Amino acid sequence: MARYTGNNKNGVKRKCGCCGENLYINKNNIDDAIYYDKKTYHSSCFINICRKRIANKRADVSAKWTWVYDHIDSIKKDTYSHLAVAIEQDEIFEFIKEAYDLTIIPTTVWQKLGNIYNGTFKGMSVGIPPSDLLDMWQRKIDMLNGIAKKNEVKGIHMQPEQRLSYDLSILVNKYDSYLRWKEKQKILEAEKETEKSQNIVSQSIGYTNVSKDSKADTDDISGLVDDIFG
Repeated sequence: MARYTGNNKNGVKRKCGCCGENLYINKNNIDDAIYYDKKTYHSSCFINICRKRIANKRADVSAKWTWVYDHIDSIKKDTYSHLAVAIEQDEIFEFIKEAYDLTIIPTTVWQKLGNIYNGTFKGMSVGIPPSDLLDMWQRKIDMLNGIAKKNEVKGIHMQPEQRLSYDLSILVNKYDSYLRWKEKQKILEAEKETEKSQNIVSQSIGYTNVSKDSKADTDDISGLVDDIFG
């Protein structure tokens, strides 16, 4: 069975469409890459291409690349959207290898992940973005490990591929509760920002009326919401 090993270096591997060197793109250096016309480039290489082709004697070539150069910011935004998903997927593979002590990932798991992203995994009505899946997985890996240990006590021993499929099914079933949890987190953050703004205004006029009990109540609510994604 074919197996996926991921990228060897830190990031998603691409070959520059200009110089031919490999790029390893991650969230820290994504701005150093440009994706254009189905090819990936070093940003510096792409800028050089633009400048050379703008100087081309053919008016149509010069006009095309002048337009490209003038819209470089828009192209960079499109690049981020395109590469960010690939980077998040790569982060999931790295997480799987570390959390499940694997050096290779079965192709069947790769396929199931693809089905989860696009919403065709059994029982799904909507896809789960890689960023959400990774966040859920990281938050729930201790719980999943606990379930695996309980299964072993019961005599249910799973191979890594079986365990991964089993855990993915659990995560898919928890996605609705995860979304509710995320929404409540947003509400809490908004309330904290409002409270912070009110405190700043109150202090600016020499008046404070935020009691310790009020802050304690907010902390209690935060703790409760943390438990909702169970």
